Amino acid sequence: MKTNLRRFFVTCCMAAMALTGFAQNEEMTNETVLTLLKEGFSSEEIIGAIENSTDRKITYSIDFMRQLKAAGAEASLTTFIQKIAKTDFGYEGILWWNPTDGGKPKKMYRTQFEKESKGFNLGTIAAMGAGALLVGSAVSGNKPSGGVAAAATAGTIALMSSGKDIQKLMLPGATSKLQMEGENGRHPVFRFFFPKKENESFQQGADNWYQIVMSNIQNPNEFQCIKMQVKEPKKSGKGGRRLFPDKMSYSVLGFEGTNASNRNIIDFEINEINNNTFEVTFPKELEPGEYCFFYKGGLGSESFKEHPFGFDFTVK
Repeated sequence: MKTNLRRFFVTCCMAAMALTGFAQNEEMTNETVLTLLKEGFSSEEIIGAIENSTDRKITYSIDFMRQLKAAGAEASLTTFIQKIAKTDFGYEGILWWNPTDGGKPKKMYRTQFEKESKGFNLGTIAAMGAGALLVGSAVSGNKPSGGVAAAATAGTIALMSSGKDIQKLMLPGATSKLQMEGENGRHPVFRFFFPKKENESFQQGADNWYQIVMSNIQNPNEFQCIKMQVKEPKKSGKGGRRLFPDKMSYSVLGFEGTNASNRNIIDFEINEINNNTFEVTFPKELEPGEYCFFYKGGLGSESFKEHPFGFDFTVK
């Protein structure tokens, strides 16, 4: 019996890690969802993968609803996709408002921080992989049990318990997926949307950790824009990462640093459009580099300490 339980636990962890790794590195689309269903992944697992995706383009239509039904999707997945399709193609979160190509504003998807470590890190893997099971279960309304519960418990390891932990965090990869070039890239305009009244996806009672964090944010003043320190990948092409600059301290008030490191705290200006829409611009031209909007009040949120994230972009 113990052997079977251990095997089940390992299988759950491997499935969660595979789905989370896939979601973080691949674009999630309608076709991706259908493919995962056909490969036998449960609706709950797919919800977890979508939630952890940093790049998704999912639309909703009656035709797609029929395709989901034919592929075996449960009502929880169909309802979830309806919700995020409305969110993604409405305005919510942070968008690059003046993209270089002059097209539709580009949404900035969050990137989760990981613990910087050498080699294999079980704590990081647990927080990334098994955490997907926890998120999926919370969104679908189902409580994990057995091996799934054990995996979910492992996934709640806090990556940031105090201000000192900030120097141990990293954004995976040497560069962001949002690449900004030209005049508009050096002088970007962002819109921050917090539509709590019109859209309940950031409601206070939400079960999902991301929604819990975002529901407490009122305006962009609660973020700091940080220019990240880049560690280039090794010769193999792997291992690149972005770190917070050296000689910076972090508290519930946000980042502070020496004169040298303060230049990595990028000032921005805020224009309130209405009660839940804000425009953010920069008084000075941005230099080429890696940047991140980081929630400076994160130490006050248990959900954020367990799942710290940032909205990152690259200026070329």
